[in-house]
Amino acid sequence: MSLHERPNWSHVFPFSPSRLRAINHFRSTIENPSDTSNADVNAPQIPDGHSLNSADLLSPLLQPAPSNSRPAEKLTRRPVARAGRPVARQTGLRLLPLEAFIWGSVAVPPQPRTRPDHTLIWVTQGRMQVDFPRRHQIMRAGDLRLIPAGTAFAALPGPNACGHVALISVALAAHASPPLPDRGLSAHIGQHGPRFLATLNDLAVEARSPESATIACLMNLLALRLGQLDPERRRTQAQSPPQPDRPLVERFIALASQSLGCCDLVADMAQKLGTTTAILDRSCIAARGQRAIQLVYQLRLERAVDLLRNTEQPPARIATELGYTSHAHFTRAFVAATGRVPEIFRAQSR
Repeated sequence: MSLHERPNWSHVFPFSPSRLRAINHFRSTIENPSDTSNADVNAPQIPDGHSLNSADLLSPLLQPAPSNSRPAEKLTRRPVARAGRPVARQTGLRLLPLEAFIWGSVAVPPQPRTRPDHTLIWVTQGRMQVDFPRRHQIMRAGDLRLIPAGTAFAALPGPNACGHVALISVALAAHASPPLPDRGLSAHIGQHGPRFLATLNDLAVEARSPESATIACLMNLLALRLGQLDPERRRTQAQSPPQPDRPLVERFIALASQSLGCCDLVADMAQKLGTTTAILDRSCIAARGQRAIQLVYQLRLERAVDLLRNTEQPPARIATELGYTSHAHFTRAFVAATGRVPEIFRAQSR
């Protein structure tokens, strides 16, 4: 017999967001008895005149299990039926009040369990306890945490806790560019709160229409806002190399082209340009994708190809003119670059 088939079960599933739906259904029934829009909500049986409070909602967690109940590992959970069909797995985004989000096993306190979606927890007031298999965290006002899908965790809001919880499906998160942090995120939201909340609200509205063209844009915006809060990403951006000094690279290439046969070292050319070898290398990599010495080798090969095609100079003389140590050295470098020896290349190119 499954957990929902027990005849004495009168509460909402203790770690499910359905308790929020039960409260809303109860309130809407009192305020508007003719409204049946939420008739399919899995609400608990509540006697007339009984008011809901936090103690009622948390009582399934605080009371010990009956002695005749089956072990927790043997209990199975079936999906709630709506109009005769099982509830489909969520494919969009759901926003919940933090005080209504309890996640974990049926043990007391709840033990970590995995979720199939990404969980974004933002505490605005009070505390939220988040337990992982090997560590624990107490989230306070202003703290935000992104827990990737498939991560085992337990969540229990404290007294007077307030905030927001966003459950983002994997399919929806795939639209994000840049992608959501794959290792999760733990940060303080600071002054980004109003903009962050506006993005979540817009995304929740658009996610109701799977064909909406704005979902991808909003997911990109959410990923960018999370990136602004990610201290690791900010540190990486701060350590990124500066913009390449293209004028320096162009002057280096011009100087190297004029002195290919002089066998000048890169350090000597860097000194003539008024810089260092390290700065010159970084600028060349940023502008051309190659180090300074690699650019010199490329210039030599380009000049060798031009001389072989348009002159009658023998390869040995070309090797001396371009600064190669010997004819054999020139041949090895040319074969590595073109796959042919200089003599065969000259014959075929004509």
